[in-house]
Amino acid sequence: MNSMNMATISVVIPSHNRRERLARALSHLYKQTYPTDLLELVVVLDGCTDGSAHMLEELQATIPVKLKVINQAQGGPAAARNAGVRAASNEYILFIDDDVMATPQLIMEHWLLHENDPKAVVIGPMSTPKDHQRPIWVRWEEYILEGQYQDLLNGKYEFTPRQFYTGNCSFKRSWMIEAGMFDENFKRYEDVELAYRMSNLGVNFYFNPKAIGYHYAHRSYSSWKTSHYLYGHYDVKMEREKGLEEWIDLCETEFRGRHWITRFLATRTLNHKTTQQLLSFILLQVAQIASFFGQERRGYQALSSIANMLYWQGFNEELNKPTSANLKASL
Repeated sequence: MNSMNMATISVVIPSHNRRERLARALSHLYKQTYPTDLLELVVVLDGCTDGSAHMLEELQATIPVKLKVINQAQGGPAAARNAGVRAASNEYILFIDDDVMATPQLIMEHWLLHENDPKAVVIGPMSTPKDHQRPIWVRWEEYILEGQYQDLLNGKYEFTPRQFYTGNCSFKRSWMIEAGMFDENFKRYEDVELAYRMSNLGVNFYFNPKAIGYHYAHRSYSSWKTSHYLYGHYDVKMEREKGLEEWIDLCETEFRGRHWITRFLATRTLNHKTTQQLLSFILLQVAQIASFFGQERRGYQALSSIANMLYWQGFNEELNKPTSANLKASL
């Protein structure tokens, strides 16, 4: 391929206190099949106190790719990515997380779709590496994500802004600037919310299964639970604050398609947080025991019930419903 016809790309990597993983992720990015003279790496250190800045300072003189380092007070993922985009010099932005290890062809695979469609917004899969040990709640997340990939590939639904995520994605820098950047007040769904604003500009969304990054995910159980609780809050905010009509109805419609046990537990424990905590503890033990005996899918069902209890508690609180009556009436 003639590099004269290829675009310049800024790879933006936000990071918070993950020095070793960041160094490993960067090592995969300067070994790409895409021409290195058309790349720059923009690393945003978001409140890092673990020596990441020193590591990058030593690295700058030794790698074959231009490296920019932005060091800022901790502001969260949206603020870090915005800072990276503002500092980027190139025509295209490729976001990748600091725990995602790019395959050598990842950037090239992104570019091939942009070459064919200047309005393309591209995501690639964050695949599960075989050499990574992780707890069952992380494996459950991987299982859910892999199911979404298969649904996209099998044509069950088209790729829309709702499937957009920033762990492995790319688009023209000008699209993001015109859309207004990430909303830094959104602590969850900031990527989906931005994607909807970009969709109003006429972009086209693509999933490229060949743009593979291996995701070395790590999340504590406490963080996993908090995330689902916050997702419930922010799904309500997507309609009430961002004007996405019928978003709340869509969430409730999807809930009606869940397993009956999941629906039962979510509705029966709504606003009973002590019961939620007790059931969550029991279900986690069930999940781990099921996994130990080779019944991983049964363990995932238990974790789905925990996730839904927490999600609908957050959802209900954001709707300012004092009891579960209104939610139950809608289900």
